[in-house]
Amino acid sequence: MNSSVNQQLILNLRSLPSMGRNDYFVSEVNKEAVSWLDSWPNWTTFGFIVCGPLGSGKSHLAQVLKTLSHGDIIEAKDISSKNIDQLSEKKCLIIENLESLTSETLLFHLYNMLLENKNNLMLTSKFNMSQINFELPDLKSRLLSMPQVNIDFPDDRLLKNLLIKQFLDKGILVEMDVIDYLIKRIDRSFEAISKLVAKIDFKSLEKAKKITIPFIKNTIKL
Repeated sequence: MNSSVNQQLILNLRSLPSMGRNDYFVSEVNKEAVSWLDSWPNWTTFGFIVCGPLGSGKSHLAQVLKTLSHGDIIEAKDISSKNIDQLSEKKCLIIENLESLTSETLLFHLYNMLLENKNNLMLTSKFNMSQINFELPDLKSRLLSMPQVNIDFPDDRLLKNLLIKQFLDKGILVEMDVIDYLIKRIDRSFEAISKLVAKIDFKSLEKAKKITIPFIKNTIKL
């Protein structure tokens, strides 16, 4: 195997996130969403909706629920007349990125089919349901009737755990002084954390340097 192919394999492996339930950290900003996972299959309602900003952990929640329920995940934009019958048979269906939906009518029918089959539904979205302008009144009323759980921007505890986890996902163990240094200087959003860790990882590989505070000061603009 030549060096360029080997390097690409290393980069690909380092980018694979750890997505198990034990890798999902709980704090005040996401504990309600996690409680839904931990209570499956004993939900008191048909399903729920998780709303939160890009990179907030919605997809991780979806993956955990998929594993727990032996269900399936689909992007809202990929729902079609060709797969709606098959999707309605899933014990638990997770529909990601509701804001990308292309057919409200298909989702309306799928919702009713899942409900009739006594299966469960989890939806994710960057926006609260009241912020999306649905054209189909019946679909809007059904979605607004579902429990909605909001994931907020990370608090200090979650921020620290997210940084540690994302470095570990790339096979990197950093000292706590580096984590503390970053926490005081980065934007407090999930998306910012993801981008920063990826940038630091890339620079450390490029320069073959250990990730330290001096390295970050000299390499990354914060």
